[in-house]
Amino acid sequence: MSWDVFVCKFSRTYTHMNQIGEDGSFLPMGSRAQIHAAVCALFPHTDWSEPGWGRHEGPFGSVVFSVSDEEPVNSVMLHVRAGEGIVAPIVELCLKHGWQAMDTTAGTFLEQMPVPEQGLTQWMAYRKQVLGQRQDP
Repeated sequence: MSWDVFVCKFSRTYTHMNQIGEDGSFLPMGSRAQIHAAVCALFPHTDWSEPGWGRHEGPFGSVVFSVSDEEPVNSVMLHVRAGEGIVAPIVELCLKHGWQAMDTTAGTFLEQMPVPEQGLTQWMAYRKQVLGQRQDP
């Protein structure tokens, strides 16, 4: 069970997915090699042995980056199994490259939120309730 974050690039900045109309198509984010390099700059030692799957293990937990086969890449899905400390580098990655990170549960964009960790915190509480037990990220 993971907290999923959808990363993409638009022609304008959104704060919630409800704002995206029919004209809100994705812009190219870069080549797969550029995506790999951008991720590795903030998530060192990400394992890209399978080019479509980047696996990062760090002090806050793990993130799996799912990158499409399309060139140029137009979206990346993050499957997060980590604590709140993982959110800051995700936000930094997006701000540095003009991307947006949508919390797929809340429909909000992390880099536009006053407390970007809020979605992960709420998801962790939900997961705990569903599983009926305490689980660390």
